Amino acid sequence: MPSIEQLKVLNAVVECGSLRIAAERLCKTQPALTHAIRQLESLLGLSLFSRDAYRLKLTDAGERIHQLAMRTLESHNELLQVAGFLAGGNEAQVTLAVEASFELAPILPAFEAVQAEFPACEIIIRQEYLTGAVELVQKDLAELCISPLSPSLSPSKGAGSRIQMQFLTRGEMVNVASPKLIARHSALQTVAQLKDEYQILVQDSGSGSRGVKFGVQTAQRHWYVNSFATKLSLIEQGMGWGRLPLWMIKAALDEGRLQRLELKDMSTCEQFGYSLARRADITPGPVAARLWQALAAIA
Repeated sequence: MPSIEQLKVLNAVVECGSLRIAAERLCKTQPALTHAIRQLESLLGLSLFSRDAYRLKLTDAGERIHQLAMRTLESHNELLQVAGFLAGGNEAQVTLAVEASFELAPILPAFEAVQAEFPACEIIIRQEYLTGAVELVQKDLAELCISPLSPSLSPSKGAGSRIQMQFLTRGEMVNVASPKLIARHSALQTVAQLKDEYQILVQDSGSGSRGVKFGVQTAQRHWYVNSFATKLSLIEQGMGWGRLPLWMIKAALDEGRLQRLELKDMSTCEQFGYSLARRADITPGPVAARLWQALAAIA
């Protein structure tokens, strides 16, 4: 197997086009470079340079080997950079759990800035539902989370529940149905009239709401789905009704594919705040701390 030093010599000779100039760049003698090239050729069983002309020129085989050598050197440099990054106390990866009703678009500039500052760190975004995001932080499975500020979704008490929160922004959930579903009910005024329709609910990816059904009336038919995309699709097809984030359905409302459910005994909209959260009893690493700072600045 060729050594990194041999590949560096090969690349320097190719880029400089001269043993003398390559030797000056590498702070080596010209005979040392000649010996290194001959050793590499012997090891590979190939002639890398044509020696017929005055100036060194790669053979066809040499061209291909040089391409692979550059890739190997790039990987080697990346390895050294990442090793230095990690040795400096930085995290290999940072996970941000985001409750799925939160709109990601406004915070993407923060991710871009942090990733540019710490390119060797892998930033993972995990989309969770209801109590799932804050539960990952509680269990130290995510460094940060963005979750609604709601009594029903707030961090539970107990081990690992010491959570530091920073308000980010406000959001809105809207009860909607398709014109097709609404047309099935003359003079629709109360939620009781929808008992025979399916209320579409997103299943909690955490355990904080186990056994609890948010906003479901007694004897109400309901389906559980595991994503807002599925929920939206079912509601648009007239197969049920339910709450969806306003940012997600604005176009459908504007185009008439969905309509707000204006009922006397149930609120059409629910407004709430989102907060950035992390464990208060764990000192964050440099990347997690910088990501917190960048996200908090957007608020």
